[in-house]
Amino acid sequence: MSRDLVALCSELDTGTDPVYVQVRPSDTSQINECFPTVDAYVAKHGGTRLLGWSLWEFPGLFVDAEFHAVWKSPEGALVDVTKRNRAIGSVLFLPAPGLTYTGRQVNNVRRPISLEPLVVEYLATFDDEFELINRGDRAEQHGEISLGGAEAQEYREIERRRAATYLHVRDLASAIGPYTPCPCNSGKKVRWCHGVKSILCA
Repeated sequence: MSRDLVALCSELDTGTDPVYVQVRPSDTSQINECFPTVDAYVAKHGGTRLLGWSLWEFPGLFVDAEFHAVWKSPEGALVDVTKRNRAIGSVLFLPAPGLTYTGRQVNNVRRPISLEPLVVEYLATFDDEFELINRGDRAEQHGEISLGGAEAQEYREIERRRAATYLHVRDLASAIGPYTPCPCNSGKKVRWCHGVKSILCA
């Protein structure tokens, strides 16, 4: 792992080490709805639900921990049974056996690697969106949320800010070439480390 992901794991302080977990989505899984998906899988196949954090990195720009649940089989194997927006083979998962899920939404933990102001602003839009979507009683709701009036305008402004800053973040990523020092700080060039394709698709 990069030192930035190591620092994020240390901050989360779970007392565990991250592991790669194979992704095998359940046929009945809803996209990104891990908690009901895993609970249904446990009811059908046995085992238990294990809470923790899915870890993501956009090298050189930011790291991200997503509160997540995976299935732990009766034999102890970990499998991510939740569908995602795009097909992936495995996720880096940090088990957090001390965590509990009460039904309230939990925000991602995002930390900038780059101190570029627009990267910081891009990440701030996700925190602002989370606060708006989960304001008041909505923190206990799941699925589609309907906003009206001033809150709908607030949401549109967050979307505008994100779209504007994303273009800059994308440009920063596209400046990475095969002979650029790898953003993971390994000291190697990108070509001989993570590779341009894996960085731009992170």
